[in-house]
Amino acid sequence: MTSSTEYDEAKPNWIWRGLSDNLPFVVIIALGLIGISWTGLSRAPTATYWVIVTPIIALICIYTGWRHTLSGERIGMAVTQVLQWAAVLIAMYLLTVSDVERSLNANALGLMILTLLALGVFVAGLNLRTWKLCLTGAFLAVSVPAIAWLQDAALLLVMIGVVLIALLFAYWWLRDRFRADA
Repeated sequence: MTSSTEYDEAKPNWIWRGLSDNLPFVVIIALGLIGISWTGLSRAPTATYWVIVTPIIALICIYTGWRHTLSGERIGMAVTQVLQWAAVLIAMYLLTVSDVERSLNANALGLMILTLLALGVFVAGLNLRTWKLCLTGAFLAVSVPAIAWLQDAALLLVMIGVVLIALLFAYWWLRDRFRADA
């Protein structure tokens, strides 16, 4: 039987491990929701934001894949991810420099770019065989029609994301408390 001091010493390691395991996915969702919220609130194209965020998300996917890939296959995985995210970035660029940008309002263009981002995250999850990335991409993809359906839902989705993160922390805390009582 372990003493409570041993449990208290192990608790921070468990919390940090849980945070480090899930933080990349929370960051991807937060960046996507911030971008679509910014587009919805400013009513102006935010192509620069997406051009900056896409390589950040690519690096997060490479980091996630690096942890789950054998050391001999890591360079190939990184090259595949760089090429995939370069294709996503080029598609985003083509949307913003062509006549598409002039024929769509800022909200529609933001939703198209978020769809490309969601697809990129989902495909990265498939390539890396990481279900959490697939789930993150699916969440971003589902947020696209939700935002389109609820005209002013960008702020609501950010709040839902914040609530989900708070519920995740509450779950960790409660699970920790029940382990301490047992």
